[in-house]
Amino acid sequence: MGGLQYAGYIIPFLLLINILELYISKRKNVEVYRLSDTLVNVCCGILERLFDLFFVVLLYFLFDFIYTNISPFHIPTNIVTWIIALFAVDFLAYWHHRLSHEVNFMWAAHIVHHQSEELNITTVFRVSAFAVINRTFFWIWLPLIGFSPALSTSVILFVGLFQFVTHTRLVGKLGILEYLFVTPSHHRVHHARNDKYIDKNYGHVFIIWDKMLGTFEPETEEAEFGIISGFESSNPYWAYFYYWVNLFKRAKKTKKWSDKIKVFLMPPAWSPDDVPLSEPRYELTEDGKRKKYTLDMPFRLQMYTFINVFMNLFIFIALLINNKNWLEAGEYLPIVQLTSIIIVSILAFGPLMERKNWGLKLDYFRLAFLAVNIPIFFWSSSYPALFIGLGLLYVAIMAFWIIRMRDYFGATPPDIRNEVAFS
Repeated sequence: MGGLQYAGYIIPFLLLINILELYISKRKNVEVYRLSDTLVNVCCGILERLFDLFFVVLLYFLFDFIYTNISPFHIPTNIVTWIIALFAVDFLAYWHHRLSHEVNFMWAAHIVHHQSEELNITTVFRVSAFAVINRTFFWIWLPLIGFSPALSTSVILFVGLFQFVTHTRLVGKLGILEYLFVTPSHHRVHHARNDKYIDKNYGHVFIIWDKMLGTFEPETEEAEFGIISGFESSNPYWAYFYYWVNLFKRAKKTKKWSDKIKVFLMPPAWSPDDVPLSEPRYELTEDGKRKKYTLDMPFRLQMYTFINVFMNLFIFIALLINNKNWLEAGEYLPIVQLTSIIIVSILAFGPLMERKNWGLKLDYFRLAFLAVNIPIFFWSSSYPALFIGLGLLYVAIMAFWIIRMRDYFGATPPDIRNEVAFS
């Protein structure tokens, strides 16, 4: 899967699409983006892709082993078999998606994608690495029935990229296309928490599976996004693990051993008789309507976090582009360095946005960690003095900036302003 490195060139193109969607939303005066939500989406996506960067190599070898040693026959690769594989992948994706809503341990992996109370193209990034593992047990059927690893992965990639078409509020119904394909209208229904929309429209590319299997629902009323129980946090790691924590707590509390197992295997709405479901995590307005989760962040802190999250994204792009070459050359230190920087940075960004005191301390550590790694990373580059100097200058500016904002943490200063809605 050496082609994975080219994903690093795709990301800037996807960012341009995000900018276009933001521009159109501003022209239409529709609130589609909120800063903290967007940054959490990006951070979750980086974590998932970072895991996938290493896991996908194992997956490809697994595909190759099954195709070479177990598959009873090999299907030739051509345009017809590619289309057949597309229908096969989409059918498997439908069942993976549906079971991810119906089986608790799979929902624990998938819930990350549904936590956001907005729907925009960055929502596609908000995926858990645990879902990558779950999907493997569905994709391995492809080489088993005879599709080559190269064909299988190309179709899986296409289905993944198609999701960037369906995650938007700005595209209405698309006429005749609504009968065959999953459209933005269909997928808004899937992401909605409206009663009539719950657990509907699981398809990825084709909507026919939903229509055949009784899970289709057309969009007839405005969708309200997010999970029913609510999720009020801007910490990407907590987004990944909070429902797992909930499951293990319930399994620990219930007395019956059968219920301890069923907690993980039953639907999300089920809980043992002696352990209630968790209380909702959202606030209500005076007239009883659910409030959207927003952060109180000073504008300076918003811009600081925005710049550093996207600097972290560029570091991830560099890792994607160079990872294969470094592995082939036996140069493992740059991979370890960039991976560590990404993980440490994302660990700091969540509590930083939430203005927690320990988030401030974590960010000090992040900057110190960067300062140590920059000279090591660029020492053997073509222009070490230039790159090391620029890198350390960046760290110094960020350090001065965050120190100047230390009073924002652990208190609510009088000049606080709500986060930018980007609308």
